[in-house]
Amino acid sequence: MGHAEMISERFPHVVDAVFHDEQGARDAAIALAAKGGLSNEQIDVVEPNDPEWAAKLEPESSDIFRTLLRSHAGLAVIGAVVGLILAGILVGAGFDFAQTRPGWVYGILAVIGGLIGMIGAGVVTVRLDHERSVVETRHATTHGEWTVVAHAHDEDEKHRAEELLRERSNRVSGSL
Repeated sequence: MGHAEMISERFPHVVDAVFHDEQGARDAAIALAAKGGLSNEQIDVVEPNDPEWAAKLEPESSDIFRTLLRSHAGLAVIGAVVGLILAGILVGAGFDFAQTRPGWVYGILAVIGGLIGMIGAGVVTVRLDHERSVVETRHATTHGEWTVVAHAHDEDEKHRAEELLRERSNRVSGSL
């Protein structure tokens, strides 16, 4: 199960740029639409002290729950299968502890593998790669600055947005 199959969001990538004034932010948003090929749905401008800044940064919060379910189910199964394979190797290699109680070895390693898979799914769901954008946007809005947020479908859109925003701001950050 690849990264794209686990994440249910339509726009899994985020790029943000901080501006000192409204005009710079509005111009950057217009450039993203005109030159970057992003739709208005993919571009948000966060104003100073904007009460909706979190929703503008993560507009697909309902899809995050589907990401949680999909990633946990998929990675738990993958982890359990890896645990079963490892158990088969241990039993097949003739280790005494594995030969004595092979059922226990298979069961325990399947459970441990499933749990490790679900821990990995938790990391996917939390979206730690968005943390820098969250921190930058929160800091900017509380300090009277403007932030342009671009939500991208794929890596190409993300890179185009980063390039366009870097031409206009020296404070650009984005997800992985």
